[in-house]
Amino acid sequence: MKRISKNFITVLTVFLIIFGLAQVTSATMIEKSTFLTTEENNKIKIGLPKIISKAKVETIKTNLYNKVIEEDTETLNISVVPSTDGTTIQVPLELDNGEIAVLYKNELGKSFNSGNLYNKDKHSIGVINTELINNDGKAQLTSTVKNNNILQLNVKAKDVSKLIHIQVKMNVTSFATYFTNSEWIHRSGITSLSLSQNPDISGGSKSSDLNKVIKIDAWDKIKSVHSSNEKWYNAGGLQDQFECHFDFAKKKNLWNLEPHRPDLDYFSTVLASCNP
Repeated sequence: MKRISKNFITVLTVFLIIFGLAQVTSATMIEKSTFLTTEENNKIKIGLPKIISKAKVETIKTNLYNKVIEEDTETLNISVVPSTDGTTIQVPLELDNGEIAVLYKNELGKSFNSGNLYNKDKHSIGVINTELINNDGKAQLTSTVKNNNILQLNVKAKDVSKLIHIQVKMNVTSFATYFTNSEWIHRSGITSLSLSQNPDISGGSKSSDLNKVIKIDAWDKIKSVHSSNEKWYNAGGLQDQFECHFDFAKKKNLWNLEPHRPDLDYFSTVLASCNP
């Protein structure tokens, strides 16, 4: 009996050591992560997540996280068993130079789980996206932003025995993120802004929410680079043409935006195959 008890204690001790090391490793990985660098050479990053609300403490069985930075993308992975009444997780965004995070809202005011990062001059400098990785329809994630720089995630699940995986991604972007080349050209006497898109925009995202904010970000880049050119006018019409190409002509070799075309509206532009 004593031998069995001794073996049990030994196994339990080893388990606790391994579990403790695993927890420390996850935290250490986050603390040692570097920053993302914006086009303006400002440093931004995702901070440490924190559970701030849980209706039933006993249902929060696991709270693990790790973070990875690859080139211009930072990914925070959170694993948690939430409460059926909802678990709220705060994820601070370390934006120290006047940047803010704004989630996309539709015409009805509904907030989405994707948004844009804006600098102090209100130019989009990147995108952020939150999603459930193993969503089987039994869990729901909603996102809000507090004080311009704190992501507040609320996750509800019908099955409180299942581990939920949440992924938060932050991307810093530039014109080159979306386009390999752009130039003003003349086609049959017509002035056109010709854009050669790269796979990051032509391939698109599987998430319709993320596509919405990528479209906003890419258009902002086009305006920043080309709106000072004397050939630029009819911005509303150009934007409708751009959005039409983004939504329906991603695989087209070149996107040609032509300021002489009438400024109608988005749906009229779509009906005219992007060339009203």
